Amino acid sequence: MNPCESCELADKIHECCGRFPDTAESVDFLLENNVHVAACPHLSPHGYCQIYTHRPLNCRMHTCQIDLT
Repeated sequence: MNPCESCELADKIHECCGRFPDTAESVDFLLENNVHVAACPHLSPHGYCQIYTHRPLNCRMHTCQIDLT
């Protein structure tokens, strides 16, 4: 299990998945409350990274600031 699986989707988008770090590309992402936000194009509709095992170095080096305890 990767540590990102326990992170809330809204926190994830705010903290680390608001854009693809290598290109700054983002796509329109619809949250459950019908709010549109910018998100990484590799984020699945359920909030999981679709390229986690092959994610870029910038993603691998990210240190989460959200307290998951």
